[in-house]
Amino acid sequence: MTDFVALKRSTDMKSTVKAANQLAMRKNISHFMIFGDDQKFMNKLSEAIIKEGGWKSDAVAISKYDESMDLYLASMICSSFLITAARSTFAFWLAFFVQNQNAVYYLNVPTKDLVM
Repeated sequence: MTDFVALKRSTDMKSTVKAANQLAMRKNISHFMIFGDDQKFMNKLSEAIIKEGGWKSDAVAISKYDESMDLYLASMICSSFLITAARSTFAFWLAFFVQNQNAVYYLNVPTKDLVM
């Protein structure tokens, strides 16, 4: 179990799928790369993005690499970046190294204990 799940701050599947597909349509993106540490969740997310967006089965890749390779991949292949866990410092750094900084987005999900 990841720290975000234990603290009840895990990413909402439905809003993430919706945001990912909307971003893809707006930015003319045809492939997705999912970064994270919960393989089961990422597999479900991949399936949902494909189903809801009507994508081919190979449109979504799931990272199985270490953190340094993830940073490299994000910097080299991501034309846009969606942060779904606002408290994730690693997500911040992944997005920080994306070449197009005007294409970094996040889900704005306010909570009572989080003020940004």
